[in-house]
Amino acid sequence: MTEEISTEEIKTEQLSSDKMRSKPVGKLLTEMALPAIISMFVQALYNIVDSIFVANITSSIFSPDYAGTVKQLGDDSFIAVSIVFPMTMVVIALALAIAIGVNAYIARKLGEGNVEKANRAAQTAIVMVFIVWAILAILAFTIVDPFVRAFITTDNVTSVDYVVEQANLYLTMYMAGSLGCLFAMTGERILQATGNMKVSMCSQIIGAVVNIILDAVFILVFKWGVFGAILATLIGQWCSAGFVLCNFLFKKNDVSISFKGFKFEKSYFNNIAKVGLPVFVMNAMSSFITIILNVILKQYPSGIFVLSAYFKVQSFIFMPIFGLMQGAMPIMSYNYGANLRQRFKRTFQLVIYVSLAIMVVGTVLFQVIPYHIMGILTSTEATIKDGAFAFRIISLSFIPAAFSIVLINMLQSINKPITSLLMSLCRQLIILLPAAFLLDHLFGLEGIWFSYPVAEVLSVVIFIPFVIKDYRKQFERKQLQYEQGLLK
Repeated sequence: MTEEISTEEIKTEQLSSDKMRSKPVGKLLTEMALPAIISMFVQALYNIVDSIFVANITSSIFSPDYAGTVKQLGDDSFIAVSIVFPMTMVVIALALAIAIGVNAYIARKLGEGNVEKANRAAQTAIVMVFIVWAILAILAFTIVDPFVRAFITTDNVTSVDYVVEQANLYLTMYMAGSLGCLFAMTGERILQATGNMKVSMCSQIIGAVVNIILDAVFILVFKWGVFGAILATLIGQWCSAGFVLCNFLFKKNDVSISFKGFKFEKSYFNNIAKVGLPVFVMNAMSSFITIILNVILKQYPSGIFVLSAYFKVQSFIFMPIFGLMQGAMPIMSYNYGANLRQRFKRTFQLVIYVSLAIMVVGTVLFQVIPYHIMGILTSTEATIKDGAFAFRIISLSFIPAAFSIVLINMLQSINKPITSLLMSLCRQLIILLPAAFLLDHLFGLEGIWFSYPVAEVLSVVIFIPFVIKDYRKQFERKQLQYEQGLLK
């Protein structure tokens, strides 16, 4: 009996993921989260640089008749991309569902010392990636045009024909070519579950840098307009996917995606989906909310533009926190699986402190220089004024949002996806949308922006008692499993 335990311990110590049970929490979180924060910051930089390129489109080889002033084509091109933005978020939501679902499951299994199940889960996730891509490729040629036309009016664009054409082109190509995005994100999260954060950082940096360089070449040099923007995006995603694939093929990892002897088993699919489905709903809900808000905002000349501009620039604040959570999630999941409660608690506390610090900085910036931020994307004075007001109001939600994001991810790490889902639904749907409709009716465009801080504050207040209850219950359950010998 003793020899068997010692053998298992030696096997566990040989895994690189073992650092998540032994390394000092502060150093471990820095090692795990810093690469993700850097990569997410680069992604945020790409988002804003990409938007600047799009906002300055002056001609398109696919639509030469629409060539005109920088303002006309720039604003219309930005709106075209903004209209399809929610649907691109759905694609990303699907990728995150698989990626986070398999990440949490693999980290827990490694914490329990079960490498075989971790491998099977990784292989199942890759199969799920191809299934989702096939569905998206079919939808790309069936639903895009009616979706685009639902948000365009003569009040918010200069040329309806131009915006329809460019939005259709962008979204069709994005969905049909989404395999690169799906594989890259899933592969990154599989490796993150083993403690390898560097591959994810390098992958996302490669993709973003390639994208930015090709944006400049395709849009400024070749004058390919929106087509150049989406082509650059897809090539960047496929470069990321290629880098991740090379790391699986040519480097030894704790988890393998080799399909030798692979047999699809429903149990692994269910375990990934158990965490992944709430993740998808949460992220797709954000897309759904954006679509509904766009319906409300299309009556205002600057409405859709301002909301899209906000999403682009707020990523500088939120992306680092999402990167922090990428590093913290496998640590918390692993230590929950290993029943190391104090290490879990210490990780959670550090994540809260860092998230709050980031959000305080973000709030200050959005309060102090909103006019300068909006001026990056448009020169229209009325739009800049509307955007500055929106930024100041929405930024009041940043600090409570820090609590929401951390709590939602913590719940996922302890295998409580339903509570996580309900909390996300509360802040994004149950409170936000009714508040937006009501405040729009009472105060117009300016009132809509107040729905964000209202939703964030109320969600945190409502769910904190439930989070505390789930946290205690799950660790009591894990302790009982170890005491009864159900886990090694």
